Amino acid sequence: MAMVMGMGTVMGQVEQGWVAARMNNSTRVSLCKISRLASIAMAVILAVPYSLNAGEWKSKGSITFGEIYTDNVELDDDNKESKFISVVRPTIELEGKGRRAEMSLVGAFEFNNVGGGADSFNPRVRGDGAIELLEDFFFVEGDIYSNQTLIDPFAASGSTQLNRSDNVTTTYDYSVSPYLVHRFARFAELQVRYTYDDQINKGDELSDSVQRMSVVTLNSGPDFGPLSWTLRADHQKTEFDGDGFMNQDGDNERSTASIKVGYELSRKWQVNSTVGQEWNNFQTFDDDDTDGTFWDVGAIWSPNGRTTFDVGYGKHFFGDTPRFKFTHTTRRTSLTVNYSRSVTDTRSERRAASLFPTEDPFGDLIDPITGEPLFLTDNLTFRDQGVFVNELFDASLTLKGKRSDLTFFVRESKQLREDIDSDAKFTSTGIRFNRKLSSKISVTSRLSLDERENRTSSESEITRFYLSLDRQLGPRTTVTLGYSFSDRDADGFGRDYKENRLNLGLTIDF
Repeated sequence: MAMVMGMGTVMGQVEQGWVAARMNNSTRVSLCKISRLASIAMAVILAVPYSLNAGEWKSKGSITFGEIYTDNVELDDDNKESKFISVVRPTIELEGKGRRAEMSLVGAFEFNNVGGGADSFNPRVRGDGAIELLEDFFFVEGDIYSNQTLIDPFAASGSTQLNRSDNVTTTYDYSVSPYLVHRFARFAELQVRYTYDDQINKGDELSDSVQRMSVVTLNSGPDFGPLSWTLRADHQKTEFDGDGFMNQDGDNERSTASIKVGYELSRKWQVNSTVGQEWNNFQTFDDDDTDGTFWDVGAIWSPNGRTTFDVGYGKHFFGDTPRFKFTHTTRRTSLTVNYSRSVTDTRSERRAASLFPTEDPFGDLIDPITGEPLFLTDNLTFRDQGVFVNELFDASLTLKGKRSDLTFFVRESKQLREDIDSDAKFTSTGIRFNRKLSSKISVTSRLSLDERENRTSSESEITRFYLSLDRQLGPRTTVTLGYSFSDRDADGFGRDYKENRLNLGLTIDF
């Protein structure tokens, strides 16, 4: 009964949110763009299944009713306020595959009554599709995406969007990518691709943007045996609606032309090299030349089917570009280590989050949606738009037992701006533990330390602990009881806070 009353309260809050939105011009603009995105997404969802009539379909859905208690909804130790939050979260999983088309869609749509200016509707969606319009010649791919994004990574924020920090917005993104393919017998394959990508941020805290990209590639065919080569030319242009939080012009334009050559020495060894020219047009802080030659050399060693080393070294206009990737998997152990240094921009980093993993580290299929809270993703970046060099290190070790698995992880992103004199470092380390106590009861826990540094403003450390117990009540019903604790210690801009949170959820599958 309490959950039903909570659902009514949530829907009332949603209605109030829409009324308030009508009173704000910038919100109206965002809602118009979001409506356009929804229309395009619906057209794609309806069009692709038309080509999947004779295909294979899989579908799954659920709805979660939740009640959350927090002792600090404002995330501010000087202004603590406790609150009960009601949540209703329907979810959907859809997958279809036919002879000439395929699509997949995973979505969680969370309604809540947090109030205080917080969004009462939080969609998290990932969908993609592909269709072959002319056999072996003309194809179209597309995807849709929405996720909750931190506005300012150096200000106070919770582990989820269910608080009143006013530091979370929703980012919507869709892309359409038609391309042509032509095969020159067994000699080579030509592909000409155009991609239109539109990113929309709710409200006016982050600027909307459009990215257009054209790519032409000519790849070697089977006639060349162990030798492979690729000729590539691409042009990418990104335009922002405004100058953003720092009145910074984030528009950028980049073009490259390159040739890549690889040779398979044996089943275990491959070598490769790339050389090319790049032309970049974006604002730089110190007026450095952003054009010039780039190159990369590397090797791949796969001593067996469980282990792979992929290493390389190169140079671009911004400096050295070393890279390293190592994977090793056994029946009980999975180790992955990645390191890279590349140039990107803030819109791309916000888009890079992995929302719904469908495989565990061992390649086994897992349910991408559970009754657990929708935690914020860790793809942090600057508040304003701009180009930066991203030095990224990411590693994880998973140990798997008969009924348990234990994961250690670390992720560090050093971001050096090219357009302004600024840099940042985001580091996350932690441990995850899952154990199945019986056929119907399981425990999930996580402990993490998030460190955020900015040369010009602040440093902060956030310790988070989460523990939950899942109990299957029936074939389609699960109850989840969880506890979380957050402790933020910040210097400079920002605020310290401690928060305890309890959540109770009932999930019904259908």
